[in-house]
Amino acid sequence: MNDPKKLSAIILCLIVVGLGFYLIPAGTDKFDKNAVAPDFVPQYSLINQDGEPVSEKTYADTYQLVYFGFTFCPEICPTELQKMTVALNELEPSVLEKIQPIFITVDPARDTPEVMKEYLKSFHPRFVGFTGTEDTVDVAIDGFKIYAAKVDDPSLSDYTINHSSYIYLIAPSGDLIALYKKEDSADDIAQGIRQAVGQ
Repeated sequence: MNDPKKLSAIILCLIVVGLGFYLIPAGTDKFDKNAVAPDFVPQYSLINQDGEPVSEKTYADTYQLVYFGFTFCPEICPTELQKMTVALNELEPSVLEKIQPIFITVDPARDTPEVMKEYLKSFHPRFVGFTGTEDTVDVAIDGFKIYAAKVDDPSLSDYTINHSSYIYLIAPSGDLIALYKKEDSADDIAQGIRQAVGQ
């Protein structure tokens, strides 16, 4: 193709399609998992903050509220985890007991189980944190369709990680029920959880 404008338009279109999954609004009323993420596979084989092995089967009898991030994240990750904490605090005990909040690191090199355990003390007590090797974390990242890329920042003494910031609500069956964006509130999440568990 010799027309630079047409080539640019095609490239832009491909980028938009590729990012489409990350732009889907939250909510259970118009959410179509097959249309949004046909290859979404919430599978993982990691270790928790106590060094114990965990997988998606560990919580097969409960709903999972999952967020990917890293403990060195300066603003977005703690903000989203706090939003999840507020949402969980809004839930009735009968609903809360059916929900397992999970924080999965995208930075296993720095986020050891000990680091994860200390970090999560600032959030809801039901939180569990998962880490692992680079390879096992990459499997989880790929399955959840997460974007994560290490970036060297000259203004920092260490690297940072650019990553997508979404909160996943997953049914015991493994089906993706809802995907919450940064713009969604704790109330939105709490209400979505109530609807999911039928209360």
